[in-house]
Amino acid sequence: MGKYNDSGYLPCVADEAIGQYLRVKFDSDGRVTKAGLTDQDIGVAMEPAFAAGDAIPVKLRNAPGTVPMVADEAMAVGALVYTEADGEVQDTAASTAFLVGRALEAATAAGDIIEVLRFDGGEANA
Repeated sequence: MGKYNDSGYLPCVADEAIGQYLRVKFDSDGRVTKAGLTDQDIGVAMEPAFAAGDAIPVKLRNAPGTVPMVADEAMAVGALVYTEADGEVQDTAASTAFLVGRALEAATAAGDIIEVLRFDGGEANA
């Protein structure tokens, strides 16, 4: 019988150092790494990984509720949020970016942590 998880969180092993609240994806070894601009993530790292091999909890992208994410730039409350390099999010709809959700609070500078309401049904290409 296969396993299942109904908690909305998945214990993962990091393939690199990963900052808290960055978007992550699986690599070819089944470990998590930072998701880039053109990557659809599996969720958000809820704790930092300081080195490859660290175990971290990931809040899955289809989990209920909102999620903290790291902004790559200043953005307004209510802005649509798109993927950006190094696991961050932006409010610029680059042609290769994916729509993630909506910012529920403003970011005043790159590196700010903001609350994001993820959209259901997966990410649509910007």
